[in-house]
Amino acid sequence: MQSYSDGFRFHATCYICKNEFIVFEGTQAYDYVKRDRQGMHCCEDCKYRIELEARLQLGRRLLT
Repeated sequence: MQSYSDGFRFHATCYICKNEFIVFEGTQAYDYVKRDRQGMHCCEDCKYRIELEARLQLGRRLLT
């Protein structure tokens, strides 16, 4: 398995928390950033929080 530090990488800025993060070659996030460098990208932490909140909202709607 190739180490992430050996490949290409892009620096992107999270549109939610405004922190800079690195995406490594071979990941899906790398492909998104490579296609659209000026687009809106989010880091893994923010992405996790968005998914968690969506699941919680779905659960709340199913229970009512």
